Amino acid sequence: MENNPQIQKNRRLPWPWLVLGIALLIMLGAAIIPALIKDKSSPKPIGEFRQSRVDLIIQSNVGGAEVYLDGQHKGFTSDTKYQARLFNLARKTYQITLKKEGYADGMKTVEITGKALTQNVQIDIQPNGEELQ
Repeated sequence: MENNPQIQKNRRLPWPWLVLGIALLIMLGAAIIPALIKDKSSPKPIGEFRQSRVDLIIQSNVGGAEVYLDGQHKGFTSDTKYQARLFNLARKTYQITLKKEGYADGMKTVEITGKALTQNVQIDIQPNGEELQ
């Protein structure tokens, strides 16, 4: 009976269908499984990237001026470049004040937006008795 060609043909017949069925299951699984495990959280907004922390460069017209951030002393402007740098500021609005003996205080409100790694602000102070221009 084993030499009967009809029996041997019937034994081989399921293999092509079995391979085709497995291939279809794999393709179907590849299409469905990612949809099932997809992150269901709210979609991320499309737009500009924002830094969580930003460095602020404060430029002035004088060196040695004291730098205050929301009323807290943070340092001095340099004597050579007339600037100070505040590191790792969170995105929010700050009050920057420059003070130097013999000069009127200079103040500016600065909003840290996070659109860049660094932001610049210019705060010029004038000798006492002179008007700001």
